[in-house]
Amino acid sequence: MKVTELGHVSLFVRDLDASLRFYRDLLGLRETGRGKGGRIAFLSAGVHHHDVSLEVARTDWAAPPKGAPGLSHIAFCVGTGPDALAAARREAEAHDLGPFGEMEGATPSFCVKDPDGNVVELYADPAG
Repeated sequence: MKVTELGHVSLFVRDLDASLRFYRDLLGLRETGRGKGGRIAFLSAGVHHHDVSLEVARTDWAAPPKGAPGLSHIAFCVGTGPDALAAARREAEAHDLGPFGEMEGATPSFCVKDPDGNVVELYADPAG
């Protein structure tokens, strides 16, 4: 078996509207549909029907401690070159997201947290 690409990431969320404001309205993913009676939303970065699905959680469980097995982060490309990353940083700061975890080098990036505390890495393709 050989996987050829990642199909999508599915997240359980506490508040679908808050998560849509983050992933759709702030990050610019396009909403492509709903399912399960409106409990799930599908969002696309442009190529696939959906790259992220957001589903209302069925239980309210505390987040696992940092470093526990599970999802570490999701990464999204915000464009090409340092100007694209700087623009994304300004927008994150304008929305009080408190960028952290800056990485320099081959692929510069920084992280923010979504409404449920999931870490989202934003990076720029350096080939610009």
